[in-house]
Amino acid sequence: MRQKNKFILAFLGLFLLNSNCFASNIDSLFLSKPKLKPYQLKSMEGRSFLYGIVNSPAYIRKFLHPVNAASPELKNYFEKQKAMIKNLPIANPNNTNQVLINIVGDIMWLRNNWTDFMDTAIQHKINQSDLFIGNLETIIDTTKSINKFWFDYRTYNSSKDLLNILPSNKTMLSIANNHSLDNGFVSLQNTQRLLNNRAILNNGIKEINDKRYTSFTCKGIKIGFYACTWGVNNPKAKDQDKLQIQNGIAPYNSSSTIQIQDIQLALQQMHNDGIEFKIISMHWGYEYEFYPRENIIKLAHQIAQAGANLIIGTHPHVFQGSEIIHTNNNSLDSTSHNSLVNYSLGNFCTSMYSLETRLGVIETLRLQRNAAGKIEFTQPEFNFVYNVPHKGKQKRKLLFLDDYIIRYPKKANQKFIKRVSEIKRILE
Repeated sequence: MRQKNKFILAFLGLFLLNSNCFASNIDSLFLSKPKLKPYQLKSMEGRSFLYGIVNSPAYIRKFLHPVNAASPELKNYFEKQKAMIKNLPIANPNNTNQVLINIVGDIMWLRNNWTDFMDTAIQHKINQSDLFIGNLETIIDTTKSINKFWFDYRTYNSSKDLLNILPSNKTMLSIANNHSLDNGFVSLQNTQRLLNNRAILNNGIKEINDKRYTSFTCKGIKIGFYACTWGVNNPKAKDQDKLQIQNGIAPYNSSSTIQIQDIQLALQQMHNDGIEFKIISMHWGYEYEFYPRENIIKLAHQIAQAGANLIIGTHPHVFQGSEIIHTNNNSLDSTSHNSLVNYSLGNFCTSMYSLETRLGVIETLRLQRNAAGKIEFTQPEFNFVYNVPHKGKQKRKLLFLDDYIIRYPKKANQKFIKRVSEIKRILE
């Protein structure tokens, strides 16, 4: 009987967690603390350069062994979320009125092979998008040199050829991330100017006219996009006030207060302008961790309550789970709606060298208007990709994972496939 009562209480807790009374229930997911080693507790976000140098050995260890530890309650919660996501409407690929959105994680500095790293099969899928969304986690400033030899962490700058993979007039990028001010605000402006010249929509810099979001209309559906970041690599960097920053996320402090007024204002602007599908891109969380921390989940629920339909998370460089948040009366119009949260889609293209960071995904959503005239999203589909490194005569290549396994059977051995299957389960 006690076991049955525990199950009922757990079920009620999960039910309440997806309502407006979320905060205390999220706390319950973190009551039992997993046993972590000191290196697993490290986070560089919001820390000084000196802190990074001193703690770099531990952080490299975390990079090579990403943190998969979490409380049983949190792991169970994300398993139940998978079942909720599977209850979403299934896409009808023959419905030409649906808006096809392909979403990826971090688009990063590659070191080399800028012009031919993309496999044609992946490029074809990207080009099929009605809207392609990603996080450009690099500066592209043609007035500055590109580091070709040394590992580049604090001063990303990439070739303009990286943009060749992005279809014009239907790509939307976040340019708000911890690398945005690596080379100063002028370099970020140069990057934005280059994107604008290529007809690539972007968001992340505060606009003079105070319009906080970027819009895109397709097949009669009005889409809004707002992007912000936890901060930048150098806590003392100049011109941070020109970047859309969500303060309070880093350095990590479970008791810190995160104020989301800027996000609320952006969502309110979208609502006032008749935007029907509202997307918030969050560069948040902590690197090399497979589960979001408490403050990030609470923030996601606040943003959903504020009226967001889709929240796209980037920055951890590895996958994290997804969640459906049902809000009974959102702050914009007091109606009920579902929000999809992707806590992290990992890296899309990268020069990082661990298996976990080389594995990426293209998430496909379709938007459709239901019988009541409201916009709803379909069950997400996941196509996994793998970053083949540049090594000797082997050139850097981004392949669909299945194609990589076929082309490189010696490298994609049973040990590789087993580990990849474990990582894919986070999203599938």
